[in-house]
Amino acid sequence: MAELPDHGASLWMATTSDAPSFDALRGDIEVDVAVIGGGILGITTALLAARDGARVAVLERDVVAGGVTGHTTAKVSALQSTAISELRAKHSAEVARHYAQGNRAAVETVARLIDELGIDCDAQRRPAITFVTDPGERPSIEGEADAARDAGLDVVLTADAPLPHPVAAAVRLEDQLEIHPRRYVLGLAQGLVAAGGRIFEHTAAVGVSERQGPVVHTAGGYDVGARDVVVATLMPFLDRGAYFSRLLVTRSYCIAVRGAEPLPVEMMISADSPTRSLRSARAADGEWLLVIGGEGHVTGEEPDTRRRYAALEGYAREHFGATEVTHRWSAQDLMPADGLPYIGRYTPVSHHLWTAAGFRKWGMSNATMAAEILAARIAGRDHELAATFDANRTDVLKAAPGIVKEVAKDVRHFVGDRVTSSGSPTCTHLGCKLAWNTAERTWDCPCHGSRFDEDGRVLTGPATQALELPERAR
Repeated sequence: MAELPDHGASLWMATTSDAPSFDALRGDIEVDVAVIGGGILGITTALLAARDGARVAVLERDVVAGGVTGHTTAKVSALQSTAISELRAKHSAEVARHYAQGNRAAVETVARLIDELGIDCDAQRRPAITFVTDPGERPSIEGEADAARDAGLDVVLTADAPLPHPVAAAVRLEDQLEIHPRRYVLGLAQGLVAAGGRIFEHTAAVGVSERQGPVVHTAGGYDVGARDVVVATLMPFLDRGAYFSRLLVTRSYCIAVRGAEPLPVEMMISADSPTRSLRSARAADGEWLLVIGGEGHVTGEEPDTRRRYAALEGYAREHFGATEVTHRWSAQDLMPADGLPYIGRYTPVSHHLWTAAGFRKWGMSNATMAAEILAARIAGRDHELAATFDANRTDVLKAAPGIVKEVAKDVRHFVGDRVTSSGSPTCTHLGCKLAWNTAERTWDCPCHGSRFDEDGRVLTGPATQALELPERAR
């Protein structure tokens, strides 16, 4: 297998070397709204809350937009593979319509914030296309076109997509948006600071108490008192609300390649297997590259993640004539048990603790939608979509199959791994056996998605404590 390029630096991280930095928290503070997490969800929510007049502080474990936000494909679209038809089948036409409307509005919110704040993030209006290569999968495209139209999206069903290989069917939605995600969120961060908000990087939240108003506790020993707290981490990390059983943690992979022809103008994704997600993007020197994503799997359940990159590279070379892989990266995503993001109060009795999660691999638009819902509710306003995405919704039957599957997976790893393997470290969250990620050189938890670097430092929660690795595991 060919040597992987660099050490997993995404195109977006590699092209923001001039990113602003923010100091770590160095004392106790009091604010109106404390946001845990400096990705697109956290920074957008914080900015909207600050615009409502709140005193806001953001606490980020690492650096702003350095997590999933900095490792996405950065498509902002209301057409998301076959999500709308899936939600119509699982829930109702009304729920699918709410999902489509919320994401369509989010596309325009991102465009508006770029314009208002003058953010230089390579924003381009692009068509979004979902396609299949297998003629037997054509009904899935027809179903998505029908559901999308019913949900209010002006889609077109076509037999063509601008790809250098056969396509059986496609559905197309004009005027969506692609961006440089890290530059976008850093632009929002600058807008937040200009509005009086504060951002603290390298400040890990390790808990939130709610007894007499929420207080965020940090690894540095400092506390942040607040009227409202938003947990905007990828996985809601507090051990309440049963989110671990309602969210399936997956990883997917991405490469940027040089020499590909033709470079797509459209943002495209396949609805059949294996998934291929495509767009173009600019490198630091201005050269346009092809970005290809896909090869998803449940986190911690791939023996050799390097082969995922190899599959993407093979596709790029075979179909586009790519000559070189310039960047490669992976991202973690959460799939909700009933297919809908969770947005709202952390638990039914948490009146001032909020969260959002489960963005189905479409975090650019879903996180923006979530931020608008959360900001409205924190400010005491109603939001027409709040009930649909309520984090504490009680339609158990629609979520039950996903919950059973997730619980069974956790039991298999908690019990089965202890029988069949030895020598692996265990996650500091709930003790699940960790799997070694050969491509990223990380320890990944197959139960709830915590990730640690090769020295044991926490990269992704819900874990908050570092590993104590035995010598042979290093």
